[in-house]
Formats: sequence, C-alpha cells, structure tokens
Amino acid sequence: MKPIRRALLSVSDKTGLLELAKTLADHGIELIASGGTAKVLTEAGHRVTPVENLSGKGEAFQGRMKTISFEIASALLFRREDNSDVQQAAELGIEPLDLVVVNLYPFHETLKKQSPFQECIENIDIGGPTLLRAGAKNFQSVTVLSQPSQYLEFCTELTNHQGSTTLEFRQRCAAQVYTMTAFYDLAIAGYMTEQAGQVLRYGENPHQKALVLKDPFQVGLAHAKSLQGKEMSYNNYLDADFALKTLQDVQSWQGDKALPTAVVVKHNTPCGLAISETPLRALEKAWKGDEKSSFGGIIALNIKVTDEIATFFSEKFVEVILAPAFEDSAREKLKKNCRVMEVSLNFQPNPQVRTIEGGLLVQDADTWNLSQMKTVTQKVLSPEKEKLAAFAMLAVKNLKSNAIALCRQDGPEFELLTMGSGQTNRVDCIEKLIASRLKDKGIEDLSEVMLASDAFFPFPDSVQVAARLGVKHIIQPGGSVKDADVIAEADRLGVAMMFSGRRHFLH
Repeated sequence: MKPIRRALLSVSDKTGLLELAKTLADHGIELIASGGTAKVLTEAGHRVTPVENLSGKGEAFQGRMKTISFEIASALLFRREDNSDVQQAAELGIEPLDLVVVNLYPFHETLKKQSPFQECIENIDIGGPTLLRAGAKNFQSVTVLSQPSQYLEFCTELTNHQGSTTLEFRQRCAAQVYTMTAFYDLAIAGYMTEQAGQVLRYGENPHQKALVLKDPFQVGLAHAKSLQGKEMSYNNYLDADFALKTLQDVQSWQGDKALPTAVVVKHNTPCGLAISETPLRALEKAWKGDEKSSFGGIIALNIKVTDEIATFFSEKFVEVILAPAFEDSAREKLKKNCRVMEVSLNFQPNPQVRTIEGGLLVQDADTWNLSQMKTVTQKVLSPEKEKLAAFAMLAVKNLKSNAIALCRQDGPEFELLTMGSGQTNRVDCIEKLIASRLKDKGIEDLSEVMLASDAFFPFPDSVQVAARLGVKHIIQPGGSVKDADVIAEADRLGVAMMFSGRRHFLH
C-alpha cells in the first residue's frame, strides 16, 4: 500500500478532529475539507484545500449539496491496481483520494429529541453515506474512518506502517462503514414508513408501536397480501412466519408428491402438525395436536382452501389462515375477521435477524439436513420408522428449546401427537408437559411413537424418563460428551435410538 497523500474530511461530530488533523499534517498529508470542518481546521492553523476545488462547485441549496460530485466519487472509486482505471483517471484529471474521514448527520439524535418532521428530513445525510460507501467499496486502496473511536488505531497504523495502513485494517473499517450505513438507513426507513402511515395496529403489546419493513431483494410473508379480515398485527406476523416455515420444511421433505399438510401455531410455537391423504383429515389431525391451543391460532396449509375446509372453521376461531390459494366461495364462508393470506411454499433460507440492546444478531437460517441420520443402538429402526424419525425432527425443529416432540405414523400419514417446549431442561419437558398432555388425551401406548429432541441428551435421564412413559423409539442430534452413557442406557432399556447429527436450538 502506498502512503496516504490526500485526505477528505467532512464531519458533524468534531470529537478528536484536531488531534487527527495534526497527525495527518505531520505525515505530510493534504487536508481537503468541507464547510464547518474546513472552518475548524483553518482556525486551528491547518492548511486546508476547500472541497469545492475538487467538485468544481461550492455549497448549494442551503448546504444540501457539498461533497457529491463526479470528481470526488471518481477519486475514491477508481482502482489503483487497474491500468485502465489509472489511465482513465489521468485523462479525466482525477487525483486519488486515499483517506475519507466522515461521520453522518445526527439523524438518530434528531429522532430522540422528537424534532419536527422537516428537521428530521434535513438531518438525513446524503453526501456522507455516498463518500463512505464509495471509499469502503475501494478498501483495497482507500482508508475510511466513520467514527472518532477509530482515530487512535488509525494513527497507530499510520506511524507503524510509514504513513500507510494495512489491508486488514482497511477492510475492518469498510465493514464498519456498511454496518453504520445499514443501521442509519434502517432508522430512516422506519421513520419514513411510520410517517407515511404504514404501521401495524400495534406491536407485541398494545402500548408498543410496530411496522413491517419489506426486503425488496426477497419475497416471502412480509410481501404477502391479506385477502380479507382485520389488519395483521405484530404477533400475527410472528406466528404466521413460524407456521409458514414449518410448512415449508415439511413440504420440502415430501418433495413433488407432497400429501396434504396442515400446521397450527400458537404464541410462536407449532402445536399441531399433520400429513394425511386428504386435506380435511390433515387439518383435523393437526387441530387435535393441541385443541386448547389451536383456538385462536394460526393455520398454514399446503393445499387450496375449499368450501369443505372453510366449513371446518365455521365453529372455530382462528386468527390467520395461510395457503397457496383460496376458492372464492371458501373465502365467503370464512368469518370476516379471519385474516386470509396467499403464500408461497418455496423455502428461502434468508438470514435471521434479532435485536439486542444496541445492535442486531444475524445468523444463517436454520436449515434441516437428515443425510447424517444413523442408528446408534443395538436395536435398529425399520425404514418406516426412519421416515417417522425424519418427520419428528422436522416437527421439533421449529419448537422453542428445550423441545420434545412425540410423533405418530399411520401408513403414509404423519402427525405431531403432542409436544413440549420452552423448558429450562429436557427432563421437565417430558415429565411436566409431555406426560400430562398424554394423560389428557388418554394416550397410553407409545410403543410405536417416535420421540424427537431438538438437542442432544446431556445425560441418560431423558432416555429413562421417556422409557417409563413407554417410548421405544428416539431421535436426537447426538454430540454430547455423555453420548456413550446415553446409548448404553437406551440399549439397557431396549430403546432404538438414532442420531440426526444436527442440533436445532431455537431461543
């Protein structure tokens, strides 16, 4: 990397600016600055090149235009290692900018002050993000500083590398730029969407405001239109998303010749799931997975909603029905306050994003893969039981951890018999939830049922508790340091057990 020769500075937050400028000047770096930044630097005794010397124009429109120009953008973007770019830059009279020091108009602070609408609009930075993103894209040659907290490390880099910076440092700075502009734009998008009146009825609770931001690069539930019923709420969207993802998982597992499938979700948890030979039978089995919880739940179906299906709901209350299509007559039969949405069954593994205090957690979607399934006990599962094991893992995948699912098969049909989730340990999940629900349903014979766990058994106790209920077949991810003890206990109790090789924690 060549030494930095020219730096463009345009900052709202002047913290550390003069100290940084002194370091740059000590290294013989030309300071190019705009407006208020140039004024502060000049008053401190620094020689400053006005930014209009590069742009060819002064500030305009009461400061809305300062740094956006072909010349400045070109000075940041042309590739120093590309002979064609270098030649064209020379022909255009473009000199490289090696360092960008920019922080953005304080839009977040303006929102916190609950400033008037027009003041918020004026604090949407345009030129700053343009400079930052241009410099960050060309991080191979350009260093970009977007926060005063970076100045000290930058000065150390400059001193230790003869007036230059390392590629690793520049790439980290570039990543920070795109993180900053993403959050900046997210705040603007949320504010503008809210001001345009595109809000949900309320958030998770009535006192919380909420809205949906639709990803223009993806399709999915956020883009689905509600064909009838009340407006979707925040909780409706969360539950519908779980229902749709569970349905898509099972649809993908079944393939092209998928049988009718129904999913019931209540409070972010799939409590009913069934595959059957007829749509109505699938719906009935899924509903009976937990009849108490199904009331007021979200229903997802992989088949067109017909009059027959609509009649099923005549005496039942559900919040939302998701399906690939609806017959017009069926929509007429459904209660007018029931939300009806047409959705795609194609699974799209979009990144998962959750908020934490001061930031976002981002991870890949939790996809399922059953290619590593294997029997680990002396007692072996039949091919039919392996199919049931696969279905059970799909059923438990979208339950909140710690999760246990009990599933049953009847020929080509599969159903989630009952489930337990959200416990702090797996034994309680079986003893306190599964056992009581089985008793309520009057189910005693579990010899043909498959028990699935979303994560490994850390001790043999889960196998012992399951066996006392009469469970003879288990699938779990495996991977515990106590796997050998767990397998030995299953062998002792005559339980057939498979490892899926993939954990599905969901918090």
